[in-house]
Amino acid sequence: RDKNKGGIAKIVNRLLVEGAGNLRAIKFKDRLAATGARLYVDSVREMAFISLRTLSDQIYFEEAVRLLAMAAAEPRFDSQEIKRAIEESRLQLKLKEQSLSSLADESFWQAIYSDHPYGQPPLGTRKSLSTIRKKDLSKFHQTYYVNRNMVIAIVGALGESDARTLSESISKRFPVGVAPSAIPEVALMDATEVIIRKDSKQSHIRLGQVGMKRGDPDYFPLLVGNHVLGGNSLVSVIFKEIRSKRGLSYSCYSYFVPMERAGPFIVGMQTDHSKKDAALNILRKTLKNFLQVGPSSGDVRLAKDNLIKGFPNRIDSNQKMLDYIGMIGFYGLPLDYLTTFPKRVAEVAMEDIRSAFRRRLDKQLTTVIVGKN
Repeated sequence: RDKNKGGIAKIVNRLLVEGAGNLRAIKFKDRLAATGARLYVDSVREMAFISLRTLSDQIYFEEAVRLLAMAAAEPRFDSQEIKRAIEESRLQLKLKEQSLSSLADESFWQAIYSDHPYGQPPLGTRKSLSTIRKKDLSKFHQTYYVNRNMVIAIVGALGESDARTLSESISKRFPVGVAPSAIPEVALMDATEVIIRKDSKQSHIRLGQVGMKRGDPDYFPLLVGNHVLGGNSLVSVIFKEIRSKRGLSYSCYSYFVPMERAGPFIVGMQTDHSKKDAALNILRKTLKNFLQVGPSSGDVRLAKDNLIKGFPNRIDSNQKMLDYIGMIGFYGLPLDYLTTFPKRVAEVAMEDIRSAFRRRLDKQLTTVIVGKN
């Protein structure tokens, strides 16, 4: 949603907790500290959020919720705080440019999405950050921080009636607004190779392409298959072939990033420069074989067991549960998503995995290499 003001979504989000209503930043934080609550914000590639963790005692609870609503609905955008937030983004950009891993990741997104909004770096650029003004921040906030674009997730010691009352007390602070236009569909780009030369003993490599979206009919076959391929750390196919058998890399993995539209499928690897070509050759052969033959029945069984048995650990705290519920609401997933997850994993068949990977992944994947030539 940043358009020609790259980084503005992150700046707006950061400033939510830097003064709101009639309270400047220091006074706002003092009031929040007195409640013992924790209020934090973040903005990722297609989602921004503000989250509150508070005691349930009314004396603290009501004030903490009031500050939450004030921060989200009435940020001040004071000049001094705007300047500080933009400087923080510039510093983050500088740090990312010095990180080979971050540079590889961002270059990969840009390579496979090109002019699509997903290809725009969330932090923006030095040039785009220099164009952001207070009026831009206010307009962005007024456009997107509205009821038609908001999901409220609540986990804690509240009954349904109290939860409804709480959510309504928050939502009435916001204008109704209008739902934003849909994110454009993603086109599958031609495979390309991007080489970014850096004076380093290590090379960071990314292979992949556009993958799947949230609610995708192939979600569970791709999830289980990727757990075999590169998602299950030390026992994945990629790790065993490249690291365990041949010692060609420090780390190697693969994952999908499901989003509103098709997010990426990414295979990552970090290796010594002298071993880069050999490691990349084995990685490509391993991926080709996986697409042609598919996983073994034993690997699939282990992957399904691991996903099912490990699932309770994903929702064993209020914070983890809140993250899942927020995701379900944001992407419009079925409300029984958490209760049916183990069953959906168990139902995945070998042929489902083979078919999904063959249909969804092109044999010619985009490659990004950051390191010595």
